[in-house]
Amino acid sequence: MKTENSSITAIKQTDNHSFQINWNDGTQNQYRLSDLQKNCPCAGCVDELTGQRIATSKAVDEDVRAISIQSVGRYALKIKYTSGCSTGIYSYSFLKRGI
Repeated sequence: MKTENSSITAIKQTDNHSFQINWNDGTQNQYRLSDLQKNCPCAGCVDELTGQRIATSKAVDEDVRAISIQSVGRYALKIKYTSGCSTGIYSYSFLKRGI
């Protein structure tokens, strides 16, 4: 699957806990915020030196919501969660591959 040229054409909130991305190739992906936070790449969730996950999946509330979802250039999204986690950057290639 080619992902390096993927771009987002639309982001739609589907409910309080999920959203959908429409991609420039016509595909759509659904994302549950709790699943994304369980895979958060930020330094508070993943040890920068070892790459080992610090935050456990059990610690993520299934009802977590997004305070904001912001574009980071033309390559990623930054999600600020109600749980306080807010520094993870999710590349388009990561999002396009799915969780």
